[in-house]
Amino acid sequence: MRKLKLTRSAIAVASAALLTAGLGSAIAAVTVYDNDFSSRAEFKQIIKSGGGKRCDRSFRKKGESMRAAVKRSPTTCSFRPPVQGDNELPNHDVRVDGKILKRTEKRLRGGAFVELTVRAGGGGVGYALRVFPHKQRFELSRGPAGGEFPVRGKSNAIKRVNKRNQLRLVASGSTVTAFVNGKELAKATDGNPGQVTGTKLRFALGSQEQKQGKVAATFKKVVVAVP
Repeated sequence: MRKLKLTRSAIAVASAALLTAGLGSAIAAVTVYDNDFSSRAEFKQIIKSGGGKRCDRSFRKKGESMRAAVKRSPTTCSFRPPVQGDNELPNHDVRVDGKILKRTEKRLRGGAFVELTVRAGGGGVGYALRVFPHKQRFELSRGPAGGEFPVRGKSNAIKRVNKRNQLRLVASGSTVTAFVNGKELAKATDGNPGQVTGTKLRFALGSQEQKQGKVAATFKKVVVAVP
């Protein structure tokens, strides 16, 4: 799969591609960023964006992946790729492969999740898909809250702990569609999408449990496309 070299010109090209997001659903998605963590250089492209000292990450050369850990619950450890939209309401089609590891303490697995956010901004702005592998649950939320959101449910398409799940989130105009492992989980229409003012992308590992302990995960691939 095509990869972008992380240069200023490459980032400018990717941002320009996201800027043209209003082209319509009939046009095939165009990949503008692809990171499979096959090298330390690719690992370093990913920017830590939340969680502070409660979070840790490292490069796994043998597994060609990024390992992330919540060192103290409850916490969300978030990361972002070096591309984002430049205009209002950018259309995003983003995928991330994440796996909650079995080394996660059993008492914390129920609240452990992987997350993908589009149109992300400060203060919790954005559309976020959370997948809880242990209970095969999902949640599609909006920040700020409103409209048809949140959408919650269960799906057998969600693989359990220690198995990789591919999360995909598509924001196109006022419509947000969530997928896991190729299956559509939810589709929602935002009656006021202008309230969601973010342009960034994020993926995350998190723990909702009000208990001390560690939650660990690996991320294998991040793909950003223009739908």
